[in-house]
Amino acid sequence: MSTVSLSAWLQALDQIEASAPTYRLGGDGSDGTCDCIGLLIGGLKRNGVTWPGIHGSNWAARNVIRALSPITGSDDLAVGDVVFKARSPGDVGYSLPDRYADHPDRLDYYHVGVVRQVSPLEIMHCTTPGIRRDTRLGAWAWKGRLTLIQQEDASPLRHALVTAATGSTVNLRRTPDGALVVRVPVGETVTLHETSGIWSRITWHTHSGWMKTAFLSPEEEVQETPLTLTALQERIARLENRVTALEEASG
Repeated sequence: MSTVSLSAWLQALDQIEASAPTYRLGGDGSDGTCDCIGLLIGGLKRNGVTWPGIHGSNWAARNVIRALSPITGSDDLAVGDVVFKARSPGDVGYSLPDRYADHPDRLDYYHVGVVRQVSPLEIMHCTTPGIRRDTRLGAWAWKGRLTLIQQEDASPLRHALVTAATGSTVNLRRTPDGALVVRVPVGETVTLHETSGIWSRITWHTHSGWMKTAFLSPEEEVQETPLTLTALQERIARLENRVTALEEASG
């Protein structure tokens, strides 16, 4: 079974969101329409991964979700988690398809989304009239990881300094060339998750998004201990060199 990296999958979800699809059962973002499970499927298809079963959130929960478990709070979540709303037998609206009549799990996982941020919380999902992002848990009650997403080994976090030849802030955007999330002050340290050409995916405090790579000066690795004087001088020198290079490029 083919898989895709988490970062590539999330980027594909952003591309689908940017296309502003309308809600339609069975849609996967490829024809201007999408539904809840179709958003997840569409992100896979854009990375060459074939969905292995039924186009439905109940099928997904029972077949391609790893470590499905109740959500105890927003701090129990991680970016990339697949989350579900579910109804129990007897609840208003309970409608588990007949194909699961013999399945031991009697919950009706009627809606699905993807965690995009934890603090502040953002859960991306497709419903009427289109894709939206919830900022509260609300009825989201179950979580797991999609088995079609590669399990990425934990690696040392990288930091980067925000730099600019002119101005005092740099724009952080939801997607490359997308909506503005926040303006990050020059000189701030951000967490660098990945670089894809002229754009890099970063986190600054509680804000995550994309920033132009030209405005970032990467560190070798996260500093777990206070900087020594020599290390601080080296960091300042790298920043000065980066600013000088940007000034020469713009001149």
